[in-house]
Amino acid sequence: METTTYTALCERAGRWWTINVPQIEGLTAQVRSLDQAEVMTRKIIARHLGIAPEGIKVDVLPDAPVPVARALQARHAARQAAEAAAKATREAIEALARDGYPFHDAATMLSLSRGEIEHYGPPSGEIAARGSGSMPASAG
Repeated sequence: METTTYTALCERAGRWWTINVPQIEGLTAQVRSLDQAEVMTRKIIARHLGIAPEGIKVDVLPDAPVPVARALQARHAARQAAEAAAKATREAIEALARDGYPFHDAATMLSLSRGEIEHYGPPSGEIAARGSGSMPASAG
């Protein structure tokens, strides 16, 4: 099923959140709690357009105070950095395995414990099984 994405711009109004959907002129709603915004927005869009709610994706964008926006940006940057570090670590483990480095040397070079290497794990799963022996050339 094809989905269409809409934006729910949410603004705090006293004890309520006002929702505006910029893609559909004049379409608004209110919710008591921000966690209700996505479901409510999907329902009102479906009702307004006469389509199934399952075909609608909603991006909720709250008008957040500056400290919240900063925290979200920092968390997003940290998530991206963690993903990049994990990718680089997997690539390093694969390269070390291809070059025949012993397990304990690879772990020491990457400052990883046995469990951490197993977490990143080679596709063949042989690094952990070989213990302190050489890493297999097939890992990678």
